[in-house]
Amino acid sequence: MDPQSHSQSPPPAAEDDPDAMPREQQQREEAPPGYVPPMSPEEVAAVEALLGYEFKDKSLVGEALTHGSFYLPYRSGDSTYERLEYLGDGVLTCLVSREVFLTYPDLPPGPLTRLRAANVDKEKLARVAVDHGIHRFLRHKAPKLEEQIADFVKELGQYEYHSNGLLDAPKVLSDIVESLIGAIYVDSKYNQEQVWQGFSKFG
Repeated sequence: MDPQSHSQSPPPAAEDDPDAMPREQQQREEAPPGYVPPMSPEEVAAVEALLGYEFKDKSLVGEALTHGSFYLPYRSGDSTYERLEYLGDGVLTCLVSREVFLTYPDLPPGPLTRLRAANVDKEKLARVAVDHGIHRFLRHKAPKLEEQIADFVKELGQYEYHSNGLLDAPKVLSDIVESLIGAIYVDSKYNQEQVWQGFSKFG
């Protein structure tokens, strides 16, 4: 009897196995902690053009624009914009504090504090994200969040400057402005002047 007649059939290809893990899920599961799927070079270049800043470490762009939902349902705890947002929030507060202090040398702390708050509040920064198209590059997988952003963009045209609290700006929009500030700060070796040159263009 030909021994080859008893050879087993080759195992089914992974894509033919109904129990096989989807390739995208497998890639996410195998990725090391802190891994951020890269943005395309075209997307990175577009973000750099908006910011007027060319990153040496391109991965910072993807990290700064990645919401936690982007990894669901496969894994959690990966790098998202939150650490950069934390850093950017502090840097922006410092820079705006310095700017109003130097611009208004006769103002006492109370009015200076209110001026600073007006320039870094949630709606102000969310407007920056929308007016300059930054929101289009946010990476997430949250339909509800997409709906909130779309509603905000639609309603924004009713108020030329600020709604004074009438609009509910999605926090994620102000967050990604701050995270990009943090990303520039890190990429520029913690150069505050480099950050200010970029942010002050948004006005």
